[in-house]
Amino acid sequence: MRSRLLRGTTAAVLATAMVLPVAAPGAQAAPAAAPRSGEVSASSVQVIVAAAQAAYSAYKQFAKAGMSVEEATRQILSAINSAKNEIISHIDLIATAQAKACARAAIIDFADIERFTPDTLQAFARDATACVTYIDSLLDAVVDPGAIDQLGFALDAVGPVALIARGRAGLTTQGLADTLVHGNTTVISKLSPTCKGVYREGMLEWYGCTAYNGDKGQHDTSVQIAADRATANTSRPVAKTSRTVLLS
Repeated sequence: MRSRLLRGTTAAVLATAMVLPVAAPGAQAAPAAAPRSGEVSASSVQVIVAAAQAAYSAYKQFAKAGMSVEEATRQILSAINSAKNEIISHIDLIATAQAKACARAAIIDFADIERFTPDTLQAFARDATACVTYIDSLLDAVVDPGAIDQLGFALDAVGPVALIARGRAGLTTQGLADTLVHGNTTVISKLSPTCKGVYREGMLEWYGCTAYNGDKGQHDTSVQIAADRATANTSRPVAKTSRTVLLS
């Protein structure tokens, strides 16, 4: 797998979404439309957010010697399995074949990690690491927000798998953790919505934001809350949660 990744291209082709006008003022986010083809609901994203938070938290406890590697592995397996359908559905939307293949393989193979021989475990850890670094390199190179969105989901599906695999194999993890922080920071930045303040007679009335996919969010006083509401159906909330746990 590792050699196939290195021969991969960074091509990713997804349509660029049109930015729509900001919704009428109010403190709540605009009602979300039914998901279009290739999109998911906010509830699906919330499942993945919870899984990423649980998986990275288990790794962090292991890294701080607060949990055995066996227990951390079980908790990460449980977290991944709780969102496996949602994770796979996003991986299947990735346009770059090599990234899709390595992410799918990591999730599938992880289920058998406790049966690996030491040599197989080390090979798996290195392959999963290569997958993360490849996705991170694509995130730096790709400009299309739709492609970035799906790569963001894959990054934090494979991320905790690669970390705990390296831990079990006796390999270092800090370089991989730093790569994951970098990748998530890229996702957060590149999926940031377009925001503006609406004023009347010189006084701010509300903030409105529009994500790349046309979803809108608004808030009376906080542009950050408006931005988070607009991007609730993207991988940006997954990236924010994952980065927070990794940096804790």
